[in-house]
Amino acid sequence: MSVPQPMTPQQASDLALRVLYMILFAIVFWILSWTLAVVALLQLVLRLVNGHPHAEVARFGSGLARYASHIIEYLTFVTETLPYPFTAWSA
Repeated sequence: MSVPQPMTPQQASDLALRVLYMILFAIVFWILSWTLAVVALLQLVLRLVNGHPHAEVARFGSGLARYASHIIEYLTFVTETLPYPFTAWSA
């Protein structure tokens, strides 16, 4: 059984900064979720009107989905890499 070690001041300040980033990205994720919902509805309407999905809207939705994945990975401590705009946008 391992005994938890007390946090050093450096670790505590790193965690405090991460908490602030997590709050920021949680808000971004909330906005992104609504944006994805609008894109999905738009794509549905375009599919009903044109008979096929719009390629550019699909590409935009794909990019948003990848970005959402990066945010989720950061929020759940899968990665320590900050999502865009702190790193490059992944195409």
